[in-house]
Amino acid sequence: MTRTGERVVASRLRTPPWIARIETPDGRVLGAGVLLAPERVLTAGHVVSPGHRYTVRLVGVPGLDAVAATVRPEEHVPQREDTFGDRSGDLALLRLAAPLPAAHTTRLYRLAAPHGPVSMYGFPDGDDGGRWHGATLVAARGRDSQVQLRPLSPGELAAPGFSGGGVVDHATDQVIGIVLSVDEGPGSAFSYMSPTETILSHLPQAAAWTDGAEAVDPRLRTGTGPAAGRLDVPFATELASWFRGEGWPVLVTVVPARGDRAWTLQRAVTLADRELRTHRNTSAVSHDPPETVPPAGAHDLALDVQGLTAAEVMDRIAERLGIRDDPRPERLGTLRVPLAAVLVAVDRAADPDALLALLDRLAREGARLLLAFRGPGGPAIRAADTLVHRPLRDRWTRLHAELDRITDELGPALEDRRHRVLPAPGSRALLAQAEAGVRRSRIMRAWIAHAPGQEHEPARAALLFTFEAAAGRRRRRLERAIGLLDDRLRRREELLGRVGAEWPLCRQRAAAHGDRVVAAYRLYEHAMSQLRQTPCDIERAESATERFVGFCSTPATTVTPEEEGAS
Repeated sequence: MTRTGERVVASRLRTPPWIARIETPDGRVLGAGVLLAPERVLTAGHVVSPGHRYTVRLVGVPGLDAVAATVRPEEHVPQREDTFGDRSGDLALLRLAAPLPAAHTTRLYRLAAPHGPVSMYGFPDGDDGGRWHGATLVAARGRDSQVQLRPLSPGELAAPGFSGGGVVDHATDQVIGIVLSVDEGPGSAFSYMSPTETILSHLPQAAAWTDGAEAVDPRLRTGTGPAAGRLDVPFATELASWFRGEGWPVLVTVVPARGDRAWTLQRAVTLADRELRTHRNTSAVSHDPPETVPPAGAHDLALDVQGLTAAEVMDRIAERLGIRDDPRPERLGTLRVPLAAVLVAVDRAADPDALLALLDRLAREGARLLLAFRGPGGPAIRAADTLVHRPLRDRWTRLHAELDRITDELGPALEDRRHRVLPAPGSRALLAQAEAGVRRSRIMRAWIAHAPGQEHEPARAALLFTFEAAAGRRRRRLERAIGLLDDRLRRREELLGRVGAEWPLCRQRAAAHGDRVVAAYRLYEHAMSQLRQTPCDIERAESATERFVGFCSTPATTVTPEEEGAS
């Protein structure tokens, strides 16, 4: 049994042997599928239905006959929409009437956060041989964690004939999911993929044909560790908030090995995992407060690190992210979606200080970290200070400095230039926005200075992020506005130099013609008055300068309108 095989660059030159074309008995193409076992093909649920007969053909393997296939009701997961319009399911496992060669099968692969280029194979209308399309994984969507695929070009949007086709990750050369659907209507720009772990949550039997590390350590799953406990509602609410991406990206907490907090953490980790979150366990928490239930696909890895070295932890993270060639923390900065990891028993690691140093580097690269310590001692305190309190204070300090620069440096600089030169007609809206940004920044600075202390707590960090984004936009707008006015001031200096250099030459050439001297002087004075006016209107000054220079370059025998007016 093979995996995906050659590097994607090479394999895209041919039809993959594991791609299945699914047809009606009379030969009409319905969609695509992935041959996982000699007698099993994975496809999208809307391609097939129980009670009907189909044929499956491996178009990439010459000489093989089509094989009859059916789907059982228990292996068909129809697409459903919840009250929020989020889609789920849409998966099916076909059973073949006769086995196909095992050498042509492939396997699914678990991969964490979507962050790179992929290829998909399908059968667009009129192309029964199929073709590759390129796309980029964007982000998970909805409660079923279906992943958006952005085509590399408009012509590569997945058509209906791609439904059920395998999606191959370029970094690992593995099949990481299947195509489900396409945005409907004109101007649609996305298709959607069900990732491997979501497939397994609906069709757990597909685990027999799946590789790749599971996201959740077995010791952290509900029902495998401490006996079931009572829900710690405040703690569950705090955990769910972190899983939703709220507050400061690093949460440091103390969770003993047993008890209600341990069970509450296991519950949250299980519900936040694509593969482990099923209808059964979501039904079990249906009566819990909704604010205690985390979204599916909210973490990439949940690991009990007791006894592990920092290098072993980084290797596990790299494996989940599909980083094989260079498993360093710096690689996280290149990901489209930040790492979200839950690490438990951090103070029981082989070397807690070395692990803390690694976690600090991961956090600096944008990772979201939920760190559970077994005891409230020194390691937990150092982690909270290093990864939460100190960087949070530094961010507020930098925000203060940014607001000070906006209000005390850039704002006055803009006002100074506005007094010296008028803006270009097309930039007046920008300058108005820049000036308004200075006023709003003064208000923001005053609010921050007098805000209650709890507004600076880690749980309220979203407010800090909002302020930082607003201050950054205002600073960039001010810098752009100042740059535009500086360009006009430089143009004014150029015009002054041009008029000043031209006047002696013009006066010398016009000396023999008294009337021309008078006319030239009047045009010179008019140009200089426009250039010295405050604020200077550059367009009017340029016009006056051009009239003066044009007059000076006109032969004395030619009478210009300016000369007639001057005389």
